[in-house]
Amino acid sequence: MDKDFKYYLGRNIKAERLRKNVTQEEFAELINMSLSYVSKLEQGLTSPTAIALFKMSNVLKIPMEEFFKGIDIN
Repeated sequence: MDKDFKYYLGRNIKAERLRKNVTQEEFAELINMSLSYVSKLEQGLTSPTAIALFKMSNVLKIPMEEFFKGIDIN
């Protein structure tokens, strides 16, 4: 389940970033994280911290809940 959760969360983060026409490089700089971290997040290889989610939601100007749309944790 954890692998699926990270995968879908990463996919949602990427979708929201692309919706705002922000490159991975720009996104990494805007949230003050490394490009490799953003890449790993979007591939579902790692989970974001609460602080990272907060920064991402602020940069993309969306509620944090948007990153969790369509993810079933049961």
